[in-house]
Amino acid sequence: MRGVLRLLRRPAAGALAGQAGQAVAGLALQVVAARELGAAGLATFSLVYGAMVLATAVCSGLVGDSLTVLDRHRPDLRAGLHVGAVLVPGVAALVGAVLAAATDVVPAWVGPLLGLATAAFILEDTLRRLLMATGRFWSLTLVDGSSLVLALGVLVAAAASGPLTLTSFVLAVLVGQAGAAVVAWLLLPAHERPRGPWRRPALREVASFGVWRALAQTIRPAMLTLLRIVVIGAAGAAAYGPLEVARVYTAPTLVLVAGMGSFLLPHFVALRVQGPSAGLRAADRAALGLTLGVAAIGAVALVALPWLGPLLTGGGYDVPLGAVAGWSVYAAASATLLPYSSLASVHGRQRRVLAFRTLEFASLLAVVALLVVMGDDGAGWTPLALALGPLLTAFAVRRSVLAPWERSAPALPEPVTV
Repeated sequence: MRGVLRLLRRPAAGALAGQAGQAVAGLALQVVAARELGAAGLATFSLVYGAMVLATAVCSGLVGDSLTVLDRHRPDLRAGLHVGAVLVPGVAALVGAVLAAATDVVPAWVGPLLGLATAAFILEDTLRRLLMATGRFWSLTLVDGSSLVLALGVLVAAAASGPLTLTSFVLAVLVGQAGAAVVAWLLLPAHERPRGPWRRPALREVASFGVWRALAQTIRPAMLTLLRIVVIGAAGAAAYGPLEVARVYTAPTLVLVAGMGSFLLPHFVALRVQGPSAGLRAADRAALGLTLGVAAIGAVALVALPWLGPLLTGGGYDVPLGAVAGWSVYAAASATLLPYSSLASVHGRQRRVLAFRTLEFASLLAVVALLVVMGDDGAGWTPLALALGPLLTAFAVRRSVLAPWERSAPALPEPVTV
């Protein structure tokens, strides 16, 4: 029992628990969408939700990573973080509302709601990152639990008055994320709450680190959004729907990756004093452990598919086996890359990491080739083709960024013995 308690006190365990809570909240919405909206409706909701995640990734890199790595207690840096935390959600809300009105994805009157939901999503994520930076990982479970309860409450109320629609889910996201943001604010230490200063913000210093992290953070959500656009454009929303259900089904495999990502960045910051060799060894161990762990979860998901798949879809359509396998491989490939990209960014090499991460877009060529050769039948295997990107990037960052840095960095002085 004591061993279990010691394990639960570790920051990594709290990070995983916090990420699990966020994943469960998002997964619950997508499961309800899969059952209530059908395959085509789920594809449309996933496109909208993916765009919110993409906008959130921008702020997560620009502000969230910056407040973790930089000295957020410096008044000018703190002011710069505050300005960024307001500017990005504001721009995202405006862009989201305009795009919603221009594309007719939702009714015109829902466009402003979608913009507000996007802003609430980003602000809640920023406050979660601040809780992580202060080491309060277990507080995240309360934040995410609040989001889940509020969002499901909205859906229950909407279902009582008629069939659920895409608008119902947009409203659920808005209420859930806004409420969770309030809870996160209350759980933060008083001196960490972002309410000042605002004058003379060090925007240049924040941007010099955060912009590159923001661009890197957007690559994976952008890849998923482009995948949706390509497959829906080539095969239709109904063909993409089962592929998205398979992604929802394998979402727990990404919980481990994202949870450890929230832990690894501050962990590598703490390891800086031990020199480059210690950091690289830790990254190697983390990459191996994460890859094996995610692969094991993916294997369990494949074995359980005949029983759990119908529960997810309500029996209306099948969850394709090839897509489940592909998403599992993609998650394992992402797990391999994460420790190396985090370590390189902590040591100021985020620009080179970003340059190599553009290799991930090359996997879209494999997706297009698969669709051209196999037609609609190739849609289910597109996640497997997408996994080529993070694998190539992990190899490139390890060999061309971290290994030369380890060799060239000055050795730490030998300890003095008395």
